[in-house]
Amino acid sequence: MKKVLVFLLIVLSFSLFANKTACHVETDLSRAYEVGDVIDQDYAWTDSNGENHSIHELTANGKAVVIFWGEDW
Repeated sequence: MKKVLVFLLIVLSFSLFANKTACHVETDLSRAYEVGDVIDQDYAWTDSNGENHSIHELTANGKAVVIFWGEDW
């Protein structure tokens, strides 16, 4: 009986958190930009060489900017 109760609680907890849209918070950083979208916020970062870069600075110099948010490889 104890195993059945634990199993039901596990299934219930999975089903409660299965709906991603219920807990998803969309911010400017989590949305995907389409090609041609105007990015009005200037994101800046420091690369592995210690140099500072920003989207506006790189695109003004004719560079393509591709940003992947996620795991650090």
